[in-house]
Amino acid sequence: MRILVLGGTQFFGRRLVHLLLDEGHDVTIATRGQSPDDFGDAVTRIRVDRTEREAMIKAFADQSYDVIYDQICFNPREAKIAVDVFADRVKRYILTSSMAVYKHKDGELVEEDFLPEQYPYDLEAHAYTYAEGKRQAEAYFYQKAAFPVVAVRVAMVVSGTDDFTGRFDYYVSHVATEASIGVFSTEHPISYVTAWDIAEFLKFMGIESDFVGPINGNNSGHLSIQMLCQKIGECLGKEPIFHVGTHEDKTLSPYAMFTYDWRLSNDRAAALGFHFPAIVDVLPSMVKESAERLGLS
Repeated sequence: MRILVLGGTQFFGRRLVHLLLDEGHDVTIATRGQSPDDFGDAVTRIRVDRTEREAMIKAFADQSYDVIYDQICFNPREAKIAVDVFADRVKRYILTSSMAVYKHKDGELVEEDFLPEQYPYDLEAHAYTYAEGKRQAEAYFYQKAAFPVVAVRVAMVVSGTDDFTGRFDYYVSHVATEASIGVFSTEHPISYVTAWDIAEFLKFMGIESDFVGPINGNNSGHLSIQMLCQKIGECLGKEPIFHVGTHEDKTLSPYAMFTYDWRLSNDRAAALGFHFPAIVDVLPSMVKESAERLGLS
């Protein structure tokens, strides 16, 4: 297949590109050219700023693709550029969205809890928060795109090797060195997905499935920060230490973002034939990788 990846040089995007190359696909990556990659001559590179409409039109004027993976769409204005540029030039479009599109819910979040076809978008807004930008990006695609769109709503991504955010390393290092970890006064379980599993899932949705619509991407099971740290501690032979923090004084740890649960259901993915492993089963290998790289093991 002829495949375009918008982004694809960092984190699970890089893993996705390698998976596609391993299967022999003709892969082009489009970026601003500011981040190095390790793809060598295996990919075609297009240097473009995807937020610039005219530059995008020029870059893809005579190109068409079987699948486009959009890793770097963050608002409806960027979605509109993609819809206009690729109107009749792509058979299938895979948007990397986020579980941030959902509002609070006590139970597991299912795809119907956010319906982009019914959500308003504002192309003239001065700015967008991350969550609102993703909601409106989905809304624009599903209301305006002439091509089939899949919005993969990605859970909190964790990795022991290539997480450029350093968030997972934070927890491994704090547990290993018995440093206190800032948490909320009550526990809030959330969903996670490993960088490897979400890359595999993105490949599956683009290459092996004909499903169209929103779909959650997350490992099975949900962990609060306290539970996550306990699991990390079991791997390291350490007991995690906690303190109650606040956003105001910046004493909360990286995953302590929202004072409510964020638990995704991955039943829709399972129904399509993709089965995510349980997060507790994949944590030990990531902890080992992180600890070894940080010199903590």
